[in-house]
Amino acid sequence: MSVPIAVMARRSIERLKAALGVGLVGALVLTASLAGTAQAASTLNVSVGVGSGTVAGNVYAPGDVTVLVGDSVKFTIASDEPHTVTIGNGPAGVPPPNWPAAGFTGTVPPPPATAALTATYNGTGFLNTGVIFKGSTATVTYTSPGAFGFICAIHPGMAGTVNVVASGATTTQAEADSKAAATRTAILGAVDALEQATTAQVKETKRSDGTSRWDIFTNSIQPPSPQPGGGTGFLELMRYVPPSLAIGAGDSVKWTATAPHTVTFPAAGQDPTTIDPFTTPATTKTVYDGKSFFNSALLATGAPGVPSSFELTFPSPGTFNYVCALHQFLGQTGRIVVAAAPAETPVATPPPTDTQPLTSSVPGGGPPWAAIGLLTFLGLSIGAGALAVRRR
Repeated sequence: MSVPIAVMARRSIERLKAALGVGLVGALVLTASLAGTAQAASTLNVSVGVGSGTVAGNVYAPGDVTVLVGDSVKFTIASDEPHTVTIGNGPAGVPPPNWPAAGFTGTVPPPPATAALTATYNGTGFLNTGVIFKGSTATVTYTSPGAFGFICAIHPGMAGTVNVVASGATTTQAEADSKAAATRTAILGAVDALEQATTAQVKETKRSDGTSRWDIFTNSIQPPSPQPGGGTGFLELMRYVPPSLAIGAGDSVKWTATAPHTVTFPAAGQDPTTIDPFTTPATTKTVYDGKSFFNSALLATGAPGVPSSFELTFPSPGTFNYVCALHQFLGQTGRIVVAAAPAETPVATPPPTDTQPLTSSVPGGGPPWAAIGLLTFLGLSIGAGALAVRRR
């Protein structure tokens, strides 16, 4: 029986936290300000993440808001990619992906059920939702003035700030929505350019034996940067680049990962949703046989002890489908199409010059016929651009 996709997604993301030592320090800047009169408490809505499927906008929308002491900010996961809401610093010496859930009231049920978490923050201590999925909420009530940073612990570079004041101007919901729309437009408007930039880095290197090595990618990613709606974040496309690659028999393909992904070819008849890259070691064979299980295990750039690339040679023609075992629930799949050699073309053998009689099955003793093989390889040229690096 296959594992439900939502459950598999949750398992993959939670186990990713323990698999990588990716550092991320959340900013926490405290200021002092106390004055003014009390007003009725209100709640400001902030979206966490934008995009769907293989488009992951890892941003808070908006990423910079101002509220009064006693007000709340309600963070809602708005993307298919899961996130955390994390305030303050976790345990010393522990990287953010491994930080435990802390400080929130409520439970996180298995997806597709959603969490509804609440917490109070006085400017000190540590709050962390842990990994929560689309539709889940985390409402934080701020009881002290200050500028309080928040981050996503599994997406380094995704951060924002809540400014808490005792009196004065605050962010209205209409203003927050306008800032969120600006960030959303900027992130989603960059999808095509980012994919084209990565596609331009795809390279075919011809070898002396007539075969080629193809350098392709497991994903496309921007470096974190300031967003128009405040805070910082980035876009990642969880798509193989290119998603389908046509090569010749004997060619090799090398995938490079700039964020956590896998290159996983299921065995014949295997349900790909049952594949767990965290418990299955990387395949040591480098020549793909077209039917066995081949797995890169986790790939990433900049993670200690984690390789960034995986290479296979494809000796036989056929169409071979593969997945990212970590993100297949979002639709990340790929395909390698290996072209067959063309059919042999028969050519006439020149008649012999000696006087020995010919042995032939052709009536009349005509010369025999032989086939000479003609081998060609199919190459795919792919467009222009630049690859940005950095990821969770």
